[in-house]
Amino acid sequence: MGKKKIYTISNAHLDTIWSWDFETTVNKYIYNTLNENFQRFEKYPEYKFNFEGSYRYELMKEYYPEMWEKMKSYIAEGRWNVCGSAFENGDVNVPSPEALFRNILLGNEYFDKNFGKRSCDIFLPDCFGFGYALPSIMHHANLKGFTTQKLTWGSAYGIPFDLGKWYGVDGNYIYANTNPGSYVTSFLKVRDKKFIVDKLKDNEKYDLPMTAAFHGVGDRGGAPKEISVKTVCEEIKTNDTSDVEVLSAPADQIFRDIDALPEETKQKLPVWNNELVMTNHAVGGYTSRAIGKRWNRRNEEIADMAERACVTATTLNGYEYPQETLTKAWKRVIAHQFHDDLPGTSVQRAYRRSWNDYAMSLNQFTNEYEGAVKSIAKNLDTSFVKGTAVVVNNPMEYERTGVVSVKIPSKFCGKNMTVLDANEKEYPTQITEVKNGFTTILMYVTIPAMGYKVFDVRNRKCQIKSKLSVSINKLENEKYFVQFNSNGDISSIFDKELGKELLKKPVTTGIFDYNGSSSWPAWELNYEELNREPQNTTKIKAIKVIENGPCRVALEIVKTFGDSTFTSIVALSRGGKVVEVYNETEWRSKRHLAKEIFSFTAESPVATYDLGLGAIKRGNMNDKLFEVPAQKWADITDDSGDFGVSVISECKYGWDKFDNNTLRLTLMHTPLKNYKVDSMQSMMELGLNRYSYAIFSHKGAVAHDTQTEARNFVLPLASFIVSKHKGEYSEYSFGSLSGNAILRAVKKAENSDETIIRVGESEKKAQKDVTFALNTEILSAREIFASEEHISDIVLTDGKLVFDLKPYEIKSFALTVKKADAKTETKFKVDILGNITAFSTNAKPSGELPIIGKTIPTEIMPETVSSNGIKFQLPKDNKGMLCGGQSLILPENTKKVHVLMASLNGDKHVKINGCAYKTNDITENYAGWDLYDFKEVAYTKQGKLGYEFTHSHTEKGDAQCQQLFFWHVEVDTNGKGFVNFPVDRDILVLSVVADTENETCSLACDLYDKIEGRIFNYKENAKEKLIYLNCKNSYLLNDKGGAIKHRNKGRRR
Repeated sequence: MGKKKIYTISNAHLDTIWSWDFETTVNKYIYNTLNENFQRFEKYPEYKFNFEGSYRYELMKEYYPEMWEKMKSYIAEGRWNVCGSAFENGDVNVPSPEALFRNILLGNEYFDKNFGKRSCDIFLPDCFGFGYALPSIMHHANLKGFTTQKLTWGSAYGIPFDLGKWYGVDGNYIYANTNPGSYVTSFLKVRDKKFIVDKLKDNEKYDLPMTAAFHGVGDRGGAPKEISVKTVCEEIKTNDTSDVEVLSAPADQIFRDIDALPEETKQKLPVWNNELVMTNHAVGGYTSRAIGKRWNRRNEEIADMAERACVTATTLNGYEYPQETLTKAWKRVIAHQFHDDLPGTSVQRAYRRSWNDYAMSLNQFTNEYEGAVKSIAKNLDTSFVKGTAVVVNNPMEYERTGVVSVKIPSKFCGKNMTVLDANEKEYPTQITEVKNGFTTILMYVTIPAMGYKVFDVRNRKCQIKSKLSVSINKLENEKYFVQFNSNGDISSIFDKELGKELLKKPVTTGIFDYNGSSSWPAWELNYEELNREPQNTTKIKAIKVIENGPCRVALEIVKTFGDSTFTSIVALSRGGKVVEVYNETEWRSKRHLAKEIFSFTAESPVATYDLGLGAIKRGNMNDKLFEVPAQKWADITDDSGDFGVSVISECKYGWDKFDNNTLRLTLMHTPLKNYKVDSMQSMMELGLNRYSYAIFSHKGAVAHDTQTEARNFVLPLASFIVSKHKGEYSEYSFGSLSGNAILRAVKKAENSDETIIRVGESEKKAQKDVTFALNTEILSAREIFASEEHISDIVLTDGKLVFDLKPYEIKSFALTVKKADAKTETKFKVDILGNITAFSTNAKPSGELPIIGKTIPTEIMPETVSSNGIKFQLPKDNKGMLCGGQSLILPENTKKVHVLMASLNGDKHVKINGCAYKTNDITENYAGWDLYDFKEVAYTKQGKLGYEFTHSHTEKGDAQCQQLFFWHVEVDTNGKGFVNFPVDRDILVLSVVADTENETCSLACDLYDKIEGRIFNYKENAKEKLIYLNCKNSYLLNDKGGAIKHRNKGRRR
């Protein structure tokens, strides 16, 4: 067997946020990690250090560039080791599989480009449970091994082994190191440490002559204690005289060495073929700080829509793919998938940044989606339109029929509206709302796969009769007959196609009396409090019909519990396969937990839960596994196999299965305790909560149709108002995918002009001859890993990509496709009249900009900025333009002007060419959500984010983490050959672009939350005030200075 080996893995786990904010991490913990490890390197030449998360390396380069260069030399020497492969050591329960693929892709790409290194592991010492899909995701990302110590915190399945094989849901495996000891261990001995000796002995039965052990520090970064480093180095020096070799090792070395063992040895390795989720120390985090989870999901979905549209535009028109903008938006999202951020377990003040960042990425993804559709629309024939030209996009890889919402300026609308296509075919249409100068209509249309279709919205009555019916206590469409009881609960869902009643009991919102965990309020739930029927349910306040037309019928139901108000819209759509429920809750119930309860006539001791990649069966709740995660749906299929019912969740992830018939979805939980005073988890979720779900019944077992309905519900059709012109197509399909496979991603390659597609099998059945085709020529194809590393060349079949898929298998391909040449340039840089130094260097920082006393660091200044299809060039002379009545001459035939600008003194309406345009403040957050302890309420601003500078300068140097936001404002020239700016030195302009095209395209539906005018009106009675004050007692102030500093009575500006 040879010498036994002990792989000591040094680490300094660093929480980006937790009991501190991001600013503290940057100005203190990042610096300490660099400085303290440099000291260890200088004193102990055998010492090797591991540090995960390329995001932290980006922060090092941004804020400590000289130290970053020194660190880089240690990486080249093999002493400082990158590990974990990922951009952020994030949660792996809530993020989608595609988000995890991007996390790995961005991480190893950064390591490779900057250091010439790639790690082959996922390193998650402190994450809260690990799903069955994770090994499959890792295998497809070309990784070998996984490390955690967190299973000791209460794995629902125990610790499966020290070292072994962990199989994923698709049948592929990675190596796993699941018992390395605490990451804050300090060694006083290594070879003779009982924990290590016992592991080595236990591994002998697998002929495995090795084990691994952590030593280091946790949560705040830094370096392992000197005594631990000294112990390891001294024991390394005695390797020649010992039969046990001690290594100071890279985190992934043990996996490379296991992989190099003889096959017969690897065959003997212990095996785990299941999930590794936690019993409790995770399950509250499936729900806590709920708006982050909602906006995370919306980002994942809109990013997909944007990327598909951008690839289509690039292929069809030679459109320039906005890779840097999309990557920056993705990075912002993944940064907040960190395991104490997205799970909702950090101090409340940290969520101001988190939620604003999520909203900025939503804004950018939406802008790039709109910009790409604008390019595509140039090829669409809208000349036949007599009313308002509307383009509807179906991002999915299959033809889709459904309802889409369109918001049109009311000045173009009449009392009645209808919709026709280029062949004068009429489609069901109804008006749902007239408000704030806009009329919202619904239209029921069919859109081709990955397609775009033009419609004419006219002012005349729709002649198509409704197939739907509605009254105060019932809804009906072609598939379902839904009834409501006197409390407004859904009391019956009869599936007319199956001939079956689906509900055993009414669907209710159960309210549990709830204190939660004393030690870990946001992380955990309490099994004893939840393994029962709820003490209360919501009670009816009002019910009314709000939609009644040929597209959709709907009831609005308002209920209450105590001071909390629950508003639900229950709807059935024409041709719809699901019962839709859209919810808005004003939650004001401290020490309570809410679950939506679904009791079905389908009966089984197991339910099936969506993993995003594959699915898993779990039994009824028990004390080891009571609250469990799922991605988009959970399903009970009747033991007879005849039928089943799926519940689709738009943004809630925590479930339980109370009995053989009942699924329960956790909505909000507000525990008694805070964890720390500035965590204030006792006020978590108070305020506005939005979430949606749908109910879908199916014949036979759960299968591809549940996946399809879930994807359709979460990612609806999108509409755009466009200008009228001649074009080649009245409808266009970019591509399609055959069979029961899922097209998971379409994007540009990171390092080439190839088009990347990712596909997956969806129902655990092998598929032969799956075919992917494009409406353009595929010139060549390669199979690749999700990391975009090469696997093999592919031979095309009649110009199409044809391949097989094993059950739940994922494959990725890089395609070279025929693309249109770039169109004649229509956008031109206009020189601004720079009159103030807007940028400064680290060597000579300044604060010249008035009011804010800051400048933009040149070190983070790109040459160009892409926004909504416009490329802004930033000034090479570092000068910006404070508006003082300047007039800029425009190129001939300029129709519009695009301005990259910001206000230095609050949001403002400014007059340009005599018309008012809004630009937002340079430092204020774009969005926020309710934080009642701070008396802050939800808001989202208007405007298109042009660019975010992640920090600024003052005359003293870096203003760390103090962002500067610039906004993309589009100005009509009204036929003038110039653009006049106002006399207002609060307005700073960085770049101007003249646009000679008259093409217009604007999103006509809301893809994410928009909210304005919300006011704070939360009040507590005397009892609640006393409980609140007790929570604020000074003895709880572990971070007293920080808590007091960040406590304020209004929104931070």
